[in-house]
Amino acid sequence: MTPEEAYSLRLISDVKISEIGLFHVETWIEKEKYKSAIFLNKQQITFSGNEASPVYHEGYLYYVKSTKKEAKLIRQKPYGEAEEILSLGKIHKYVFHKQGILIIGEEKVRPSSPFIANKLKYRFDGKGFFWTRQSLFIFDKELRKLVYGNFDVTDIATNGNRVIISATKENDDYGLADIYEVDVNTGELKRITKGEGNISAISMNKEGKIAYLGHRKGKTPWAIREIIFPEEEKSYLCGNTCGSTVLSDLFDGVKEKIIYENDQVITLGQVGGEAHLYSVADKVNKLTEGEIVVRGFDYKHEKLVYFYSTPEKPVLMVQDGEIYDPNPNVKGISPVHIKGEIEGWAIITDPSKPTILFIHGGPHMAYGYAYFIEFQFFAKNGFNVIYANPSGSQGYGEEFAKACVGDWGGKDMRELINFVSEVKKKFNLTGKFGVTGGSYGGFMTNWIVTQTDIFSAAISERSISNLVSMCGTSDIGFWFNAIEANVQDPWSKDGIEKLMRMSPIYYVKNVKTPTMLIHGEIDYRCPIEQAEQFFMALKMNGVPTELVRYLGDGHEHARRGNPKNMIDRLKRKLEWFSKYLNN
Repeated sequence: MTPEEAYSLRLISDVKISEIGLFHVETWIEKEKYKSAIFLNKQQITFSGNEASPVYHEGYLYYVKSTKKEAKLIRQKPYGEAEEILSLGKIHKYVFHKQGILIIGEEKVRPSSPFIANKLKYRFDGKGFFWTRQSLFIFDKELRKLVYGNFDVTDIATNGNRVIISATKENDDYGLADIYEVDVNTGELKRITKGEGNISAISMNKEGKIAYLGHRKGKTPWAIREIIFPEEEKSYLCGNTCGSTVLSDLFDGVKEKIIYENDQVITLGQVGGEAHLYSVADKVNKLTEGEIVVRGFDYKHEKLVYFYSTPEKPVLMVQDGEIYDPNPNVKGISPVHIKGEIEGWAIITDPSKPTILFIHGGPHMAYGYAYFIEFQFFAKNGFNVIYANPSGSQGYGEEFAKACVGDWGGKDMRELINFVSEVKKKFNLTGKFGVTGGSYGGFMTNWIVTQTDIFSAAISERSISNLVSMCGTSDIGFWFNAIEANVQDPWSKDGIEKLMRMSPIYYVKNVKTPTMLIHGEIDYRCPIEQAEQFFMALKMNGVPTELVRYLGDGHEHARRGNPKNMIDRLKRKLEWFSKYLNN
């Protein structure tokens, strides 16, 4: 398999039930660019290659047509001409209200020098400097700004009368959100939620009752999420956590959502490496089964449509019991499930061939039953692929997710090393071992090569090497690193010492493993200075190393980066591991 073949997939990123049938959006890569189109009843109906977010409303099809510079809301009658309704820099979501169309969007801006920072959070990965923020607009013949400020409006829901939003108004620096009721005439806000917490998605039924996916546990990245009814002071858990943190490197760009219709909420819920659909009313009911990861859905008039991923299939869409597969000729190699000290999986192609351990990021994300382009690429190029969910992973309860806090590189590393030994013995593996991971997985890769020589090669991506410098350079590092390290003040003497002793750079003199570092040039989550430090130290100590810098890419360089860079990345990773593991 070539890298080009690995990325030659058609993915589903959205589904929408309507009175004229089922709309869905497909995304693919063509000539090193992302493309998307809208389908009605599985027939393509838009052809410019940049249409998404379809909604059928009062006889019109509405959708968003985007370029790098702007996003347009388009309205079209069946068989009629497309009509541009409005234009913004970006359109994140739109809903219909009796007074007009409510839109979460960003204004068009032309950056000028200098940029003045006056908050802790003044830039964000994937967005860059905050020249503009996500605001709420209303459109009725003309566009009017309704809710705005130096914070983000993150979601919106309405029944046509009542309007609620989620926004980071109270605690934007830390990304904590609240729900507010909006007066559409004045823009005045009435706060509904209490305390502090995370809100991933909101919804409202026709009666005006509201629900959200999230938690009210403050700055706790490891917290499980629930479906919460704030005005009724009720909450429900779906599986081991509501929503899904199961990772994939599919470039579909799916977003988290919940749907509140009549008296029930439809949501995702996660148990280990599976993500399923659940309904929440007076009780919680699981709606799907199997070793799958549901990635998106829609529910309307008691009809449910969803799409899911498996290790063998990138995406399958289910409607009325029928399955639609946009990639009929693609079939991944099935992994063997391993339930030992921790849950893991192994794709064994040949016990005599090299084996690569993949380590996920987060640290509170999880591997599971989703298709992974990179796993299949290496397996089909003759490598064994193994991956697992050590302490810190979500999907096994809050205590397990919290177990790595203050102990990065401790219990989690021991579990991974034990997992490697277990797999080696179980399958009688005789080849060399390599290790790779991104973000927190990049931290773990850097950490492991300072602690052990059992791996013959390593590739560390968008990694962390110095937790102290990251506190001052990352978009979230100033609070995230401190909380994850269990440090009260990252700038105190004790705080700096603990952070340094938890940093791979502190032990870099121990490294003997050939280590490649891959990083996006504009990564604001784990800034490229993290890779620069580790690369420089390895180079000065005579360790075989390379630093690969991808211009224009941020933290998502391996999942939603520049397609040309993603293809080049797989080539370079294959060359590095082939060089050091195949001899």
